[in-house]
Amino acid sequence: MKTVLKTALVLSALAVTLHATAQVTFYENGGFQGRYFTTQNQVKNFERYGFNDRASSVVVLRDRWEVCQDAGYRGQCVVLRPGRYPSLAAMGMNDRVSSVRAVSANSRVDDNRYAPPPPMPVYDNHRRPNERLYRANVTSVRAVVGQANNAAGSNANKSCRSGAVPTCLVRLLVL
Repeated sequence: MKTVLKTALVLSALAVTLHATAQVTFYENGGFQGRYFTTQNQVKNFERYGFNDRASSVVVLRDRWEVCQDAGYRGQCVVLRPGRYPSLAAMGMNDRVSSVRAVSANSRVDDNRYAPPPPMPVYDNHRRPNERLYRANVTSVRAVVGQANNAAGSNANKSCRSGAVPTCLVRLLVL
């Protein structure tokens, strides 16, 4: 009986650990479009996965990641904070990423090694410790899609299209 209990505890601890692992997803095209490659581990050479020099946008969850132009973490390297980066062009990494690795939480990184702050925050929808969940019976849902309300007005003339999260507002109303 003790062995069964120990095994169950180890498996549940492993499940929690895997659930809270850092993750990075690279997209072949800007704006999170096209083929994608997701990893939770360091990748010394993207060529092995058929994604060498193809990344144009990236989503970083939970931790900082260092992306480098050359295999083996060589060449120009940039540290990405958690967030959504719709284009890697501004940091000179568009179609140039060849390796990636997580940056440990206790590592000091010079400010000049960081990419510009991500224009889009990312919400990691994994369950948090001590998070309460409530069950509600949903009888109907209505989706409302329209232009985002931008005080500066810079997005006022852009059309609302699939994948254009910053320019579009989508609300699900539970009735």
